[in-house]
Amino acid sequence: MTEQPEVRLRPFEPGDAEAVHRWFNNPAATATLMEQRESFSLEQAQAWVERARDESGEDRKFAIVVEGRAEPVGFTALYGLFRQTAPELGALIGDDVRGRGVGRRAEALTIAKAFDEFGAHRVYGRIPAHNEAAKRVVTSLGWRLEGTMRGHLARDGELADCEVWGVLPDEFRAAAADLL
Repeated sequence: MTEQPEVRLRPFEPGDAEAVHRWFNNPAATATLMEQRESFSLEQAQAWVERARDESGEDRKFAIVVEGRAEPVGFTALYGLFRQTAPELGALIGDDVRGRGVGRRAEALTIAKAFDEFGAHRVYGRIPAHNEAAKRVVTSLGWRLEGTMRGHLARDGELADCEVWGVLPDEFRAAAADLL
């Protein structure tokens, strides 16, 4: 078994646009996202990074940094902070580190931020029903399946189900104790 790499989160920096451009143009990385783009230019990536750096609204995005890599390998996000409703977790591992525990660790760090820094009372996520890898990650972090939105995703003339998953602070801390 290979050793899991050291993972941390950091704010986005202007120089991250090339990495963001690479991630959103990687079909293997974007295949299981809730929404997909037909194309994503470097200019769009630069604008995305600028929005990710803006902390004036309800969303926060974090670059995932893996020890030994010059550029971030993906990102996590908390959408809809500071509301009466719970924030939604988003994540994308855009480089070749998928399957090595990077996403699990990055998601755990992000969920801990939601509870400890932002005072969230729960965190939820929408996962395409066919995304087994994402479901394994959230299950390992204490999440529970809360429902299915039938035919929620429309892609290439096909409809696909989307599952809603959620976690409460105590469930998360019990399941992720080894990561925190």
